[in-house]
Amino acid sequence: RQAAPDWRAPMAGMDFLIGFTGKDYAILAADANAARSIMVYSQALDKIRELDSHKLLAVAGDAADCIQEPEYIQKNVTLYAMRNGVQLTTHAAANYIRGEKSYNLRRAMSQVDMLLVGYDEGVGPSFYFLDYLASMQKLDYGSHGYGGFFCNSLLDTHWRADLSEEEGLALLERCFAEIQKRFMISMPNFTIKIVDKDGVRVVERKNK
Repeated sequence: RQAAPDWRAPMAGMDFLIGFTGKDYAILAADANAARSIMVYSQALDKIRELDSHKLLAVAGDAADCIQEPEYIQKNVTLYAMRNGVQLTTHAAANYIRGEKSYNLRRAMSQVDMLLVGYDEGVGPSFYFLDYLASMQKLDYGSHGYGGFFCNSLLDTHWRADLSEEEGLALLERCFAEIQKRFMISMPNFTIKIVDKDGVRVVERKNK
């Protein structure tokens, strides 16, 4: 018997996540839309979760899975630190998340794409790209969602390993401007968070 077609959009389709590493920091940004079908419920949703003092996880995809799966990951990362007296490195956290998603792929698959950034002493900032099919790759920069189609060329052109925080924020603003000009979906608000040696912090946009 032929299965019914699945008309759902790609996991992160109408969500937008972007991130990259810079000089001694890593940065994530996400749109703030909460929407389903043709309805936007909110434009103040925070899609970037703090896993611990030096790690950030941005999520996009199914609304319920974007709550359940990151909470499960966050609690287990915290539990590991409590049991062992040491936090997971960003590389270890990325492999843990990838392992969980791979294990559940044919059991209880979640429809969530992720970007993970962190800062580790002796290593510096790092950025990991994970998708709902449990692939994981360490990159310098990346994005999820249709908005990425408009921003990947900007990242290819303007990203540098030695970007200062000010230059990194300016690059994000270029990406936001391109999305707001070219993309058919309105994304008026974005959340920006940075992690560095001092921990995690939220950055307010200067030019909205």
